[in-house]
Amino acid sequence: MARQERAIETRRRLLVGAAQVFDERGYAAASINEIQERSGVTKGAMYFHFASKEDIARGVMAVQTEIPIGTSGRAASPMQQVVDLTHDLAHRLRTDVLFRASIRLTVERGTFQVNDADPYDWWLRIFGRELARAQGAGELREDLVPEDVAASVVGSFTGIQMLSHVVSGRRDLHDRLTRWWQQILPGIATPEALRTVRPAGTPGPGRPDGA
Repeated sequence: MARQERAIETRRRLLVGAAQVFDERGYAAASINEIQERSGVTKGAMYFHFASKEDIARGVMAVQTEIPIGTSGRAASPMQQVVDLTHDLAHRLRTDVLFRASIRLTVERGTFQVNDADPYDWWLRIFGRELARAQGAGELREDLVPEDVAASVVGSFTGIQMLSHVVSGRRDLHDRLTRWWQQILPGIATPEALRTVRPAGTPGPGRPDGA
């Protein structure tokens, strides 16, 4: 068991070290030697877990699908849960280098050999599921298809976070998301939901003011 725990910890150190390098330099400029040095593990340990830089990148990208997604307990409204999820992801982008690097690699995946749409498919399914719940609760307009709205949310979030990264290092990401939700909610939410859903998100851990 101790050996297994050490192996898990070594893999985690490799992923975090790689995430730091990928986040700073992107995939193309990152070197496997720098990843190994930043991780503080031996080359033998690194190649035991990952066969190549691309393999490491896959491991970092997979972090997105390991995030626990579910009812936050902060909001009873399914539509509010959708809004809150985007702000939770924004918070992770600002505070979690592993998640931040996984998103960068997903956006950059066309620059290396990984041709994997799984992360996008994952988020489309998650948002599609939550928006279907919102429609069942009478909060998403009946004439809309939850999967279509999910595609708009995922695509818009990707663009908004990239713009915020370039303009402010993501310092204004929550504000940009809030303004975007203020614009989009009147077009997708029912009048009843519009009276209660907070575009700025529900206050939660790390975001005491909801942003």
